[in-house]
Amino acid sequence: MPSRARARPQSPAGAGSSGPSPQAVVPHHTTDPIWSLQPWPVDLELAGKTYTFPAVPAVQWLAQLMQDDLDPDQIILELCQDGYELLLDEDLGAEDLYHALLDVIGQVSGRKWWIALRLIGVVKANWNVLGAEMFYRHIDPTVLSLSAWLDVMLVLTIRAMDAKDVSMFTSRLELPPPGETIPEEEMEMSADQFLSMAG
Repeated sequence: MPSRARARPQSPAGAGSSGPSPQAVVPHHTTDPIWSLQPWPVDLELAGKTYTFPAVPAVQWLAQLMQDDLDPDQIILELCQDGYELLLDEDLGAEDLYHALLDVIGQVSGRKWWIALRLIGVVKANWNVLGAEMFYRHIDPTVLSLSAWLDVMLVLTIRAMDAKDVSMFTSRLELPPPGETIPEEEMEMSADQFLSMAG
C-alpha cells in the first residue's frame, strides 16, 4: 500500500440572474491555500524510498495533464526527479504507482485530483473563451503554481457561465469517481454550498 504524498513545507458568495454572473458562488475546493502561494516540491514516500517531484510552475503540469490520453509513465518521467528509478522499482505494482501519482496531482493542484483533472479538461475544451480570458487578464501559468492557476480558472469558468448552470456544473465537477470516498464532513459542506447556490 503506497504512502500518501508528503509535501514540504508542511502547512501548519450569491447566484445572479440568467446570463454570465460574476456574483455566482465559487465552490470551496482548495484543501490547503499554501499550495496556491507558489510552486512547492512534493516528496513521495514509496517502498521505503523517497522520490521528489520538484517545484515547477503550472505550465509544466498542464503540458502533461492537458494531453488527450494521459500517460502516467510520461508524467513521472517528465516531472519526477528520479522518474526512471521510480518506474523501475520492482517493489511497486503499477496500481500502487498509479494511485501514488494521483495523490501527487491532488497535492500540487490543491484539491481532489478528480476535480483538478476535470477542471483542466473543461478549460481545454473551452480554450477559445477561457484561454483568451486568461491571457487577457495576464494570468501567467509559467509563474503560478498549478493550484493557483486552477483557483483562477475556476472563477473565470463560473463567471463565463449562466448562473442557472453553475450548480449542475459544480456537482459534476465534484462527483467522486468509482472507488473514491468523501469524508462525511466534506459531503455536508458541499450540501450547504449547493443549498446556498440554489437559494
